[in-house]
Amino acid sequence: MSKANSVHGAAQSAAGYLYQARLALAESLRYAYSDSSVEVFVERLDDVSFERDGAPLELLQTKHHLKKAGDLSDGSVDLWKTLRVWADAVGDDPSLPGRTRFVLITTAKAPDGSAAAHLRPAGAGSTARDPAVADELLMAAADASKNQSLQKAIEAFKGLSPAIRHELVSAVEVLDSAAQISDLEVTIEERLKMMAPRGKAALAREQLEGWWWPRICRALQSATPGAISVLEVEQKLDDIRDGLKRDALPLDMEHFVPSAAELESLDQMRFVKQLQSVGIGGSRLEYAKRDFYRASTQRSRWVRDSLLFDDEVGRFEQLLIEEWQPRFAQMCDGLTDGCDAAALRNSGQKLYGWVETDARFPIRSQIARFLTVGSYQILADDLRVGWHRDFESLHAVVEEEPADV
Repeated sequence: MSKANSVHGAAQSAAGYLYQARLALAESLRYAYSDSSVEVFVERLDDVSFERDGAPLELLQTKHHLKKAGDLSDGSVDLWKTLRVWADAVGDDPSLPGRTRFVLITTAKAPDGSAAAHLRPAGAGSTARDPAVADELLMAAADASKNQSLQKAIEAFKGLSPAIRHELVSAVEVLDSAAQISDLEVTIEERLKMMAPRGKAALAREQLEGWWWPRICRALQSATPGAISVLEVEQKLDDIRDGLKRDALPLDMEHFVPSAAELESLDQMRFVKQLQSVGIGGSRLEYAKRDFYRASTQRSRWVRDSLLFDDEVGRFEQLLIEEWQPRFAQMCDGLTDGCDAAALRNSGQKLYGWVETDARFPIRSQIARFLTVGSYQILADDLRVGWHRDFESLHAVVEEEPADV
């Protein structure tokens, strides 16, 4: 296999697994606020399964093709691999077709008149749904097949009794020409429109997926594939909806952990030099850089998503400055002209200690430590506030020093 083909194959496989996970979220939204007793699994009974009290309601097979290729003719490998999985399951439990929906979701298109086309939901496509015709076409394809890779699938399907096989085929739905993995954004947002505030479906999706991906990773890492209940999805949707109300701002950076490289890139910034000038270092300095990163990113997201009104950030910063001003003045009053460097550092540390532990001010209805502390770092970087008595002149000296030759 060529290197290009190998890379494409790896991308195809990766996209297929990611597709399952993202589709599981999209399909979970059909149950949200209608049946919170349902649980979703990935890679347990099927690619994706929806269950209640351990009994499957829906078994979903997914077939994702990066270039919208894929064969769904009567001899299709995708189709017969799917039928093998379901035939094996029904062989173990013949009651499944009577209480379970079997769904093949594929980006491929079923040819008109094919078995797969006859298994589309009623009213979908030009070929009428007719499981009996589909069964006949599948049996004819099985008898005519010379493809050795399909023999086990064909044997499993033909090994069912005619009555059970008819029940299985009747329970199958083929959803062809399905959205590709990137297009599922639109599907999820459409299903969120009735749950999110007007105009906020895209932002709600971003926040929901930000929670979903770590959650599904934990489920997959369980000793056996773990369940994610629809109730969990509903609770997260409630949190997102509350956070997107007009009187609230979302705090999606509150617990974000920047990488070591991202924090190291801040080392030459003025707010860092300010802290170092009063002896702040070690973990306290790292916390300050982390809060600067979180607050800067959070505020940028609010601007990008048009969530701020009437210079809210400007008013918030002015509040922070005016709270700092009398405290800075008190600190300066307690210092004599001839005080030594240690006294200046100690007084500056006390002032900054107030920021770390006590300064908590609201922006709209949100009060968060990282926002206040991080915004003070932003102001310190602009020399609008400082911790050392002589912070402005100290910084000016640094800037005026000639570069080394």
